[in-house]
Amino acid sequence: MPSINFKKVKYDIDHVLGHFQLQRDITCAHLNRWLDVIVPNDFALPELLEEKRERLAWEVDVWNEEELKMHFLSIVFTFAKFEVAHKIKLFYERSLSATVNDTALTVICDALLASPYGINTPQKPYFFMQEFKKGKKIQDDAEGQMLIAMLIAQELNQDEKPIYGCYILGRHWYFTTLHEKKYCVSKAFDATQYDELVLILHILGHIKDIVI
Repeated sequence: MPSINFKKVKYDIDHVLGHFQLQRDITCAHLNRWLDVIVPNDFALPELLEEKRERLAWEVDVWNEEELKMHFLSIVFTFAKFEVAHKIKLFYERSLSATVNDTALTVICDALLASPYGINTPQKPYFFMQEFKKGKKIQDDAEGQMLIAMLIAQELNQDEKPIYGCYILGRHWYFTTLHEKKYCVSKAFDATQYDELVLILHILGHIKDIVI
């Protein structure tokens, strides 16, 4: 299998799928299990998150990446409550590297959940998130970049458990799983819609239950 510099092809998802001979699908047991969340009848979005949802609906098309992170994503992460002391920690802007099928891979992860080594070093990655705000400049493919991170985690973890991911295109969230050679992608969840943001919040929180 010839080597490829994925950074040069801007992490194009087709290059990633083809090079590693992955099967992309929209349904599989691991993804279905993750998305199968129960929302209590009396659940309501926290007031701050509802305020940010309304701002997202109004401003998402003009925000850049950092504004999306600071004005909205950081708030969602806070209320998702997916960290567990000494077991699961959220890390930002971390570099991961591994050789997968004789191909050297390196990627910067926008956000990842991992078991911590010591206080602040990711050791065993479980979940990756990449965000992408369309703009005038050519950007890296968020889905392809996230999938590269998932492949690296699969190699580093050296077990048969699935890897979980999510990529964000402005208001739209896509949840993904990678198990062996099968890569699955959910439908788009629109974070500007109240009911769909409720689901996003519970799906993120479900990660904690699954990996523990």
